[in-house]
Amino acid sequence: MSCVETVHALWQRFEARDWAGARTLLRDDAKLHWPTSGEHFDDADAAIKVQAIYPEGWAIRVIEVNALADGRVHSAIEVTHGEHRFFANSLFRFDGALIADITEYWATFEAPPAWRSAESIGAYRRD
Repeated sequence: MSCVETVHALWQRFEARDWAGARTLLRDDAKLHWPTSGEHFDDADAAIKVQAIYPEGWAIRVIEVNALADGRVHSAIEVTHGEHRFFANSLFRFDGALIADITEYWATFEAPPAWRSAESIGAYRRD
């Protein structure tokens, strides 16, 4: 399996709540970093556990997964959880076939400030 396929497989296994299957894609000492909240999970078991204990009701949609020139893999995903929407840009570093490090930058879908509108900007729209 290529590194891009491994990242796709990780997101598919998370969506299926296949924690054991997801764990097989990580090195034992794999690290997960969430800079936007300042959190770090310092081994593969912790990285999987934080996913497994997240309150239920969420769904993952993979937007894209790309190999980068430096050997890392980038993914963009959308997570819906009830009325909430989140987006993550994740960077995966590999050691051989296994994921060694993940850094995820999370953002919340929210309304823009009032000054950003079609009336003030012109060619503007919002989903």
